[in-house]
Amino acid sequence: MHNKLFIYSSSLVAALSSFPSFSCTLTMGYRTNERPPLIAAAPDNSGLYLQLYTTAARKIGCQLNIVRGPKKRILKQLEKGQIDFYLGFSFNPTRAKYTYFIDNGLPGGEIGISLAGYPEVEKLTQLSGATVLQSLGSPDFVRNVENVHRYTEADMTIDRAVQLLMKKRGDFYIYNRASLDYYLKQNKPKGIKTHLNCCGGVKPTYLGFSKNSPYITEQENDSFDSSKPLSPTNFPTTISLGESKARQLEQTLHEMQDSGETEAIYQQYYGLTHY
Repeated sequence: MHNKLFIYSSSLVAALSSFPSFSCTLTMGYRTNERPPLIAAAPDNSGLYLQLYTTAARKIGCQLNIVRGPKKRILKQLEKGQIDFYLGFSFNPTRAKYTYFIDNGLPGGEIGISLAGYPEVEKLTQLSGATVLQSLGSPDFVRNVENVHRYTEADMTIDRAVQLLMKKRGDFYIYNRASLDYYLKQNKPKGIKTHLNCCGGVKPTYLGFSKNSPYITEQENDSFDSSKPLSPTNFPTTISLGESKARQLEQTLHEMQDSGETEAIYQQYYGLTHY
């Protein structure tokens, strides 16, 4: 009996020691609604974001805590430093007052779709004379293209745009790269062609790291150029070169992108890659 107890105790210690020990907890915030395949509707946090940021957090010795709530409340918590970072954060000067922007390594920007027989589009000026499908109030990607026609509907979905292309009500549709990737993987519409380089190529996407988080310290950015517009890569301050968790997270996400690890995660959920 004593030997059995010893074996059981030893096994328990070994099992417990197999769990990683974490030196910190990074809190990630996001709104409650779903954005497949990035994140499910609260309280389910499954998706690409969970896999990517859990992996990155563990690489720097941290566990990941996820807080969901209405977007306005989450952003208030981010501003106060109660949440360390927010996902899919677009840059603007107001947000930059309380947020440092970190490239998350995921591909951003826009791509185009058309019927399979449409000529390859490498730049938007090639759409002169074409009819471009647009949702009312969406960005006008072809505003500087001469002799372009627009077919506009309120709340045009990707599925609706595909239907309109099939009916030849339009020639071209431009939308968010990741969203189109996911739609094409899930639906596999026949006779549809993607134009990966039509609209500026791959652009970075960012997470917003709270400047009031205990895991970040800032310093003056010697590379800042006041004659150029503010941007994530041109701002008066930057993360200090010390060993803050924000700095480690930035470096880790960069390393994951360079090694192909982020691309592999992206392909797992989207089935396509545009790196």
